[in-house]
Amino acid sequence: MISIIITHSPERQPYLNRMLLSLGNSLHSLDHEILVSSEGSKSFCRNELAKKAKGEILVFFDDDVEIRENTISELLMPFDTFKNVGVVGGVNVTFPDASSSEKLSGRLLSLPFVTFKSSSRYTPKGTPRETDESEIQSCVMAVSKEAFVKAGGFPLDIIPAEENALVNSIQKLGYKVIYNPFAIVYHRRPKLYREYARTMFNYAYGRGLLIRKHKGSLKMFHKPSKDWLKLTLGVIVHYVSYISGLIWGWLRG
Repeated sequence: MISIIITHSPERQPYLNRMLLSLGNSLHSLDHEILVSSEGSKSFCRNELAKKAKGEILVFFDDDVEIRENTISELLMPFDTFKNVGVVGGVNVTFPDASSSEKLSGRLLSLPFVTFKSSSRYTPKGTPRETDESEIQSCVMAVSKEAFVKAGGFPLDIIPAEENALVNSIQKLGYKVIYNPFAIVYHRRPKLYREYARTMFNYAYGRGLLIRKHKGSLKMFHKPSKDWLKLTLGVIVHYVSYISGLIWGWLRG
């Protein structure tokens, strides 16, 4: 049995309605329960709902996502194909009907030289594999209830990086963390520029708390590949060379 846990704010009811409609299309014959709450902060609600949950696996979704037909089955699959799995995370992609501003934000988040390893949160990459918290987000995440309880649930002292701390704690307990690029939901994006800047500030603020309180790492710069470093340097060389030549030609002309 699985327990689907959703928290929401009353003013976001239209988003929740859309989400629940898509959820109904993806459950098929799965033995499940759906738990929804709007009492308190997101992580507080999730912790409280998890206490009431009857399922062996807790599936977390944000209230503003839309779920594909195979999303839940893809989140559950690694629990059967890998040993000792604690967490499975999927991918949240931009809505096809999003505004142009949201689509630009989505493109930024998906660029490896902007978000590095975490770019796979926003665009599917590779095949199901072991990973760490840098590729996992709680808007599309399944957790073994056993692992969740042992880790103590979402810590409430480092919001908004509580999901990262939870995944780290579960991994330290010896459970595997799996990224599945085929478990996909559509998700809202912050609009450029003010909303995007505020969102990035909050992400970085949470990362700072994680580093200070839970000995986390600066995942924004997590092991960028040599190819992407070379490509980024190539882009810099390209524009510096081109602009220099343009100015020099203009001056000589």
